[in-house]
Amino acid sequence: MIGQGTGMSKLFWFCQLGGWTLFGIMTALGYKYFDKLDLDLQLILSICIMTYSGVLLSYLFRLLIKTQNWLSKPILEVIALTLVCNMVLGAIFTAINYLVDYHLLIINAPMPDLMYFMFAVINRSVFFMIWSLIYFATHYFNNSRQREIEHLKWEGAIKDFELNKLKSQLNPHFVFNALNTIRALVDEDPVKSKKSITQLSNILRSSLLADRSKTITLMEEMKTVNDYINLEKLRYEERMNVDMNIAPEAMHIQVPPMMIQTVVENAVKHGISRLLGEGFIGIDATVEASNLVVTIKNTGNLGNTDPIGNSTGFGIINTIHRLELLYGPSASFTIIQSGANEVCATLVIPMQNNIEKKNTTSRAA
Repeated sequence: MIGQGTGMSKLFWFCQLGGWTLFGIMTALGYKYFDKLDLDLQLILSICIMTYSGVLLSYLFRLLIKTQNWLSKPILEVIALTLVCNMVLGAIFTAINYLVDYHLLIINAPMPDLMYFMFAVINRSVFFMIWSLIYFATHYFNNSRQREIEHLKWEGAIKDFELNKLKSQLNPHFVFNALNTIRALVDEDPVKSKKSITQLSNILRSSLLADRSKTITLMEEMKTVNDYINLEKLRYEERMNVDMNIAPEAMHIQVPPMMIQTVVENAVKHGISRLLGEGFIGIDATVEASNLVVTIKNTGNLGNTDPIGNSTGFGIINTIHRLELLYGPSASFTIIQSGANEVCATLVIPMQNNIEKKNTTSRAA
C-alpha cells in the first residue's frame, strides 16, 4: 500500500504540474493570437503567477478532499460540494489574476466590472471542474480496481483454505479398520503386519503432506493408491480383485493429491464392502487430447441413473469441490451405473500447463 501511495502521489504531481503548465502555454497563445497582445515581460510574469496559483489552489483543494475524506461520501454529496468549491476556487483564481494584472500595470482599474468579474469566475471555474473530474475519475477507477483485486485475493484465500481443508482429510473409518486388521496380524503374521504398518504410515504421510502442494505426479498418487489397496486386501482377501492399466505417458502428469485414492476408497466402501461374493476394482489412466482421463470401475450398484448417482458421501463431494476449486469447468467428475452390476467413475483432469495458465491469469487480474 505504501508503494501504491507513492506511485499515486508521483502521478498526481506529474499531471498537476504538466496540466497547469499546459494551461499557461494555452493562455499565452490565446493572448498572442486571439487578443493580439505582445508577450512582454509583464504579461509573461502575469501568466506564470496565474498558472502556479492554479497549482497552489488545486493542491489545497486536494488537501481538503483528502482530509475530509470526500471519496467515501455519497456521490451526490461529492458532486454538490465539488460544484460549490469550484465556484469559490474560480472566484479566488480570478481575484488573484486581476490583482496581479493591476499591480503589474497591465490593467488600470483598481476594481473590475461586476459583469466581467462574474463571467471570468464562471470561465475559470470550468478549469477547476475539469481538474475535479479528472481527479475523482482517476481515484474512483483506482479504488474500484483495488477493491476488485482485494476481492480476488479474498476469494483466492478462501479457495486455498477450502482446498487445504478438503484434501488433508482422510476417512477415519478406513484408519480405524486398518489398525484393527493390523492388530489381528501382529501375532498371526508379524512380517505382513510390519509391511502393513509401513503402508498405513505412507498413506497417513501423504494425507498430512497433501496441503503442501496443489498437485503431485500420477506416479506418486498411484503409490498411495497401491498402499491403500494392499491394506484393504487384508480385510477382503479373495473377495477383492484389482486390475490396473496406467499408460506410461500418464505417469508424470500432475494430479491433485489423494484424489484418486478417495475415489478408489469410495469404490471399496460402496461396492466391495457390500458384496457377499467376489468383486473387482479396475483402474485405467490414459491421456486423451490435453486431458488425463482416469476411470475407476467397481462391482456394485448406484441405485439410479443420475449423472452423479446417489453417492453423496464425503468422498464424492470432496472430489467434486476440489476439482471446481482447482480447475473450474476445465475438469469433470462423473459416476454412473455402467452395467447391470458395475459402477464407473471418471475423472477428467487438465494437463499441468492448463492449471499454470489458470493461475497466471488469476495473478494478472
